[in-house]
Amino acid sequence: MSWLDELFFPRRCPVCRDIVSPWGEMICDTCRKNFRLVADKGCLKCGRLLLNEEKEYCEDCMRMKRCIVRSLTGYDYRQEWVHKMIFHVKYHNERQLLDYPCSEAAHEYRDTIMRWQCDCLIPIPLHPSRQKKRGFNQAEEIARRIGEDWSLPIDTKVLIRVKKTHPQKDLDSATRQKNLEDAFTADKKRAQAYKRVILVDDIYTTGSTMESCAKALLAAGVQQVYGFALSSGRDEAS
Repeated sequence: MSWLDELFFPRRCPVCRDIVSPWGEMICDTCRKNFRLVADKGCLKCGRLLLNEEKEYCEDCMRMKRCIVRSLTGYDYRQEWVHKMIFHVKYHNERQLLDYPCSEAAHEYRDTIMRWQCDCLIPIPLHPSRQKKRGFNQAEEIARRIGEDWSLPIDTKVLIRVKKTHPQKDLDSATRQKNLEDAFTADKKRAQAYKRVILVDDIYTTGSTMESCAKALLAAGVQQVYGFALSSGRDEAS
């Protein structure tokens, strides 16, 4: 935001959602203490927060094979400010709330991302009817912010959602898988230009959505798929 934008449309804090204090910052000084990244406390496969710090992998990743090589997640979705922020981004178009969380997550994981040597970021697509109603895709908004920091281009055309699915948050694990069957396809010509890509989403719960997207990309010719989600659930068994 420019200083003129902030003068007429003051920036709101992603944690408390009040006007940021002091002026000119992206988060309130008093809110910084509530701002915690998953960082090295995440599962080494999917990135979900591990409550047991002695573990390296969550229960799901220990018992099932995943198509995605590795995922990173920014914040614990169970923190009140995280799920409220994402709600206001998605349903009240408060996209500027993403600026600081994306910047901090991008900085935290930059070295890891550089080691992956990926070609581009691919936001998880919304169904066209849902994107038209919302006016934007929150995964694309996240990708644009982190992509600038990681110097990675964004491809919004290679992955296509061909089936309008029910919201995953309303479904159990088995139904999530069925809900996503044949939900995505990939443009083979575009996909074959990439060796390694990073899928981007706002929330990682069980990983069903990312896995479904990864399968479509791998089938179309991408060699390896990684993932990044701005937030994730916890490994409750940890």
